[in-house]
Amino acid sequence: MSLTSSAVAPSPAAGGYAPTAKALHWIVAVLVIGLIAVGVGREFMPKGPERDFVTMLHKATGIVVLVLMIARLAFRATHRPPPPEPGQERWRTAASHAVHWSLYLILLVMPVLGWLGSNALGRPVNMYGVFNLPTLLAENEDLGEAIYDVHGVLGFTALALIVVHVGAALHHRFVRKDAVLARML
Repeated sequence: MSLTSSAVAPSPAAGGYAPTAKALHWIVAVLVIGLIAVGVGREFMPKGPERDFVTMLHKATGIVVLVLMIARLAFRATHRPPPPEPGQERWRTAASHAVHWSLYLILLVMPVLGWLGSNALGRPVNMYGVFNLPTLLAENEDLGEAIYDVHGVLGFTALALIVVHVGAALHHRFVRKDAVLARML
């Protein structure tokens, strides 16, 4: 069975994103979705060594996301993204930029808050059993709980933005039938 031309995604007019940008996007996407799932799921785990292990993986992977986001922003600063697809309304481009930059900000702030919250609760941030990150805050349980509250709100905010982002990409592909999604594939 062969695909008809209407089933094949159109090619981006100005080419797509650079391979490095695509790789960073998809690696971060997979890690963040996993982090959100683990962050929510670990709350239902009984206290004990398994939960501690999952928490260590969550913290370490959050720091990996921070490093990848810094690399992603550095790459973006030195490599212009492709221009908007022809025919895109200004409001769509503005909305896209707002969602992207909000996600970038959240994905930079959340790992730092997780690190600070851990420190304030007197817990180290251990990188996959290899080493601990430096302590940035003195122990302060009230502050740690407040930081984790903000961390959690940002996690659900990131999830909402991801749903909007994915929904918009699918809308472009299957409803508008344009090449917006193809730029990142």
